[in-house]
Amino acid sequence: MKLKLLCLAIAFLGFNACTSQPAISNDAPSGTWSGNYEVVPGRSEAISVELRWEDPEHLRGVVRSGFRTLPITKASFNRDTGAITIEFDAEGNGRTVHYLVDGKISDNTMTGTWSHDNQRGAFRVTKE
Repeated sequence: MKLKLLCLAIAFLGFNACTSQPAISNDAPSGTWSGNYEVVPGRSEAISVELRWEDPEHLRGVVRSGFRTLPITKASFNRDTGAITIEFDAEGNGRTVHYLVDGKISDNTMTGTWSHDNQRGAFRVTKE
């Protein structure tokens, strides 16, 4: 009986160790991410995001869209949940447009939404 319980316990522990969980690492956002963002429903454009930890608390980088390189002005990453927030500014129609990006990182994929003023859309990028 004890042998059966021991075998059952070992099998249970082995099974739990092999089940996949979304990978969220402490340095998950660091690196180059590329993919698309939805400009308007049904139309997407290429985008890349380069992120790096400046120190253990400050995430920095740039957003590249077309010919533009836009410095990230503010970024945060929650290591426990994979939630990421990025802010940056772009010039558009003679004024500064402030973008807010809310997303989530799971494994090597970041997905979420971007917004500015009354416009918004989805994005999906993959870590290179």
